[in-house]
Amino acid sequence: MKSIYESSFISIKYDEKINLLEATWLENTKNMNESQFKSEFLSYVSFANECAYKKVLINETQFHFNRELHIQQWVSSMVHIKLLKKYENAKMAIVYRNEEIQQITVKKMVKEMQLSDITTLYFESKQDAQSWLLEGSIIPSNRKVFLFLNNEFADYSDQVEKKIVSI
Repeated sequence: MKSIYESSFISIKYDEKINLLEATWLENTKNMNESQFKSEFLSYVSFANECAYKKVLINETQFHFNRELHIQQWVSSMVHIKLLKKYENAKMAIVYRNEEIQQITVKKMVKEMQLSDITTLYFESKQDAQSWLLEGSIIPSNRKVFLFLNNEFADYSDQVEKKIVSI
């Protein structure tokens, strides 16, 4: 993985051999204000547009910035205007903190983006997310996995607990 951008709020890496773009929000996001969030998100969009990728890993386990409704709407509009074509037929894995409020916020934001051509799974574990992105399967565990496909969410955890799942 090659680091292509790093700030006190986000780290962005890219591996051209496996077409993987990885963005990791950092602990310092608890000190971030709205204009800093927007600037960092636009930096992500800019670097993402420079890479040829088919897999995206967004790690939000350290993300602490409060995404209020107007921020969620802004992110959705930026994705539609500046990034959506890049994501067509991509696989996206989002690793989230195991806190109900963040799960709801992230799900709502992604649903508003209407990413119908993107298979998106939400994971509690970066290891599970990488396994799915790189190997195409999810190893059985007791961790939660949520599927976002065709603009609908489903809890996929029960199926993952029973067998290796390929999506």
